[in-house]
Amino acid sequence: MNPNRFGIMMIVLTVFALSACADRRVVTAPGTHIPPDNVPQIGGPAPADTRVASRPSSVSPSPEEVRPASKKRSKALSRMLRKAERQLDQNQPDAAFNTLEQALSMDGRDPLTWHLMAKARLAQGRYRQAVSLAKKSDSLAAEHPEIKKKNAALIRKAQAGQG
Repeated sequence: MNPNRFGIMMIVLTVFALSACADRRVVTAPGTHIPPDNVPQIGGPAPADTRVASRPSSVSPSPEEVRPASKKRSKALSRMLRKAERQLDQNQPDAAFNTLEQALSMDGRDPLTWHLMAKARLAQGRYRQAVSLAKKSDSLAAEHPEIKKKNAALIRKAQAGQG
């Protein structure tokens, strides 16, 4: 037997024998991470230093204040949607659809993205897909009645195109 192979085998057997003889105690990690006091709990109130100052009740809030933070569209997504709208205006539905597919990867729950995809498919003459995409947009547009109206008009056009 090769001396190197014999040595490696002896080391493996020694490690195995020692691990079988070792105590099997569960060791808990010490509680070293304590969150700071000023971090709000999920679903809890905001910390005092980040609350919006009160204002007279006669002043109505701006749309940004009323709109939940999770619904705010990112700048990158807004740019992509504007680009897709320009492409649709320039009669480039294929390019617009590709742009909108990229936009979906950023936010798949934006009803305007789905509406524009439906609009692109309608321009391509793909009526069934246009209806399907408009319905998806409708399902996400609960807080956007203007998009719901556009979807209804798009669905009517697509159904008329189908014959």
